[in-house]
Amino acid sequence: MKALLLLLLFGIYSVNAQSQIDSRKFIQVTGSAEMSIKPDEIELKVVLSEYDKDGKTVRLDDIESEFAKILKNNKINPESISYESKSSWYWWYWWSYRNNPAHFKTVTLKLNKDTNFLKLVEDLNKQWTHSIQISNTSNKEIQRLRKEVKIEAMKAAKAKASYLLESVGEEIGSLLEVEEMPEATTNYWFNPQNITSNSYVSNSSNQNNNIDNASDIKLRYEVRAKFEIK
Repeated sequence: MKALLLLLLFGIYSVNAQSQIDSRKFIQVTGSAEMSIKPDEIELKVVLSEYDKDGKTVRLDDIESEFAKILKNNKINPESISYESKSSWYWWYWWSYRNNPAHFKTVTLKLNKDTNFLKLVEDLNKQWTHSIQISNTSNKEIQRLRKEVKIEAMKAAKAKASYLLESVGEEIGSLLEVEEMPEATTNYWFNPQNITSNSYVSNSSNQNNNIDNASDIKLRYEVRAKFEIK
């Protein structure tokens, strides 16, 4: 009997819930905003690789010595350098180094305005530089600027809904729902022999503590918003 009563109550609740479905007219739009800012810190990953010279392998110890001189000449703060341990694994190039595995080592550098980014990359254009990756760029004001861009994206969504409704003689009402769209992230890889690529070098003027000759940080956000139609 008790079970039957609970079943009846559940049935009544389901009917009431269905009858309370929101039947208000609405418009759903997407708003976006973007901003470009100069980085004041860059994290650079440099992979050093042994290589053959005149039939002999140039070892990592010798490469690291030359690498250290380049960093010193570019006024890289030693505290901003972190080394990964020498790899115990090998990268095999089947087509050219079939019987000659090479050791690799990854170094992470944190650069600020005191470093001439373009000159450093030019100096690292060496045979032992396997690859360079801009793994991260940042700006101390980035959190505040992110909020500003998100606010502008929300304003853009409201403005879009307003003028679309006005075009058909309707008027925007209250906000019913908002969804923040996923943020895209990008890592930059480049060959040191192609350091003048527009993907990595910006001609924007240097300001404050920003790093010259480094690409802008692109902030772009989208929101999907649903507004009531009055």
